[in-house]
Amino acid sequence: MSSKVPKYDEAYVWVWLPGETAPVVAGRLYAHDGLVSFNYGRSFRELGSAIPLYLPELPLKAGELPLLPGLTMPGCIRDAAPDAWGRRVILNRKFGVKGDEIARLDIS
Repeated sequence: MSSKVPKYDEAYVWVWLPGETAPVVAGRLYAHDGLVSFNYGRSFRELGSAIPLYLPELPLKAGELPLLPGLTMPGCIRDAAPDAWGRRVILNRKFGVKGDEIARLDIS
């Protein structure tokens, strides 16, 4: 018997709009062919208070937004993602790795 790790190929991007106290779904990230694309949700675009996540890269418009040259995912999304250490913590948690090695680190 083998266990299968589910394949995740999409994620929703939540944002807090200026002056609001609750986040809303801005859009969806979708992984395909080694790239990660973004598109805004229609309900988000139709909000009177909707703003682009980062205008030069992700203007507020319909459809899958093209990536800037040389990128595999929107840079503003990558910048907001966990750094290498954070990704390691998430992966360790997800796959059940214990933090024994972390406890033995010599910080001095």
